[in-house]
Amino acid sequence: MKPVLSALTIGVLASLSGCGYLMGDEGYFRDRGSDYQDAQVQPRMTVPADLQSKPIGDLLPVPGQISATGVSAKDYETPRPQPMLASADTAAFSLQQDGRDRWLLAQLPAADVWPLLERFWADYQVPMAQHDRALSQFSTDWMDFSKGAYSPLVRRLLPTLEEGRRIDGEEQRFRIRLEPGVNAGSSEVRVIHQSRDIGDDDSEWPSRSDISGFERGLLAELETYLNQSIANRNSGQGSSLANIGPIQTSLEQDGAGNSVLAMSTDFNRAWVEVGDSLSRADVLVTDFNRSSGVYYVDLDQTRSDKEEPGFFSGWFGGDDEDEKDESAAASQIQVRLTPVSNRIEVTVDAGIEKAADGTVARDLLQKIRDNLNEGS
Repeated sequence: MKPVLSALTIGVLASLSGCGYLMGDEGYFRDRGSDYQDAQVQPRMTVPADLQSKPIGDLLPVPGQISATGVSAKDYETPRPQPMLASADTAAFSLQQDGRDRWLLAQLPAADVWPLLERFWADYQVPMAQHDRALSQFSTDWMDFSKGAYSPLVRRLLPTLEEGRRIDGEEQRFRIRLEPGVNAGSSEVRVIHQSRDIGDDDSEWPSRSDISGFERGLLAELETYLNQSIANRNSGQGSSLANIGPIQTSLEQDGAGNSVLAMSTDFNRAWVEVGDSLSRADVLVTDFNRSSGVYYVDLDQTRSDKEEPGFFSGWFGGDDEDEKDESAAASQIQVRLTPVSNRIEVTVDAGIEKAADGTVARDLLQKIRDNLNEGS
């Protein structure tokens, strides 16, 4: 029993001495709240002689007090921030993209853009299901692209279809919405594309376009068309709506004796009409560049021959088509549209600044002229 008591006594004494060690004035967990009073002033830090010091200054200096004596609220007006306006050489319409979102930015108010969009649909002969200015929205009818390129817009959009994507047995439609822009005096054009099987009754618009290539292609076509419309307006050329009816044409020769087809209309309508005329004349258009006003055509093949294996085989041919395309490249010529004064001149070139054979050019221009107003 005595050894047990001795051990307990030693333990209690050790605990009491431990409390002083831990919590006393010299303990580890002592109160340090007044240590600053006993702090010693240390010498100022200096930079060693062999090193250079960088001057230290205030990052955001506070200005001295400015007296407001004699200045009243009515005598001073806080300036408004400058709007983010496009520079003078920026186009009126430009494509914008943020991730997967695309839209057309217009440096014009929605009220000025709306009639240009109306003219676009009329010139491109697109059937409309909705045309609501109160909602600032257009919706096209369902279109079966596989029934031939009956619309100029369809011919522009088919090359934008993603490789391997088939739309046989499907129909397409678009919704275009005109919205106010972020900056005052601007607006935005947004496009949604929807695709469905023919005979399906799905009529609910998707949150994103079913075929992004068609959305991108339509926005690009709108950009080119609308910018050209603004350029025509600024240069004093009449609008397409002012040229309703048959186009007056004449087959002439320039100073060098090259054949020229003159069209008394603006560029937008001339571009659409020449494309339609080439289609009706069964001329194969292999490519086009609207910005340059050029259709690339191949006179060694007809449009019907190219479409015989299937309507889309001309756009998405297999490996056996590559050799044909390479051999056909040499026979391709350019049908070029050039605005001159208040008319459009159509010429046929074999390349850049190289006129085509005189007989070939004259025959092709005559064929275009003969088929120009058949769809009017």
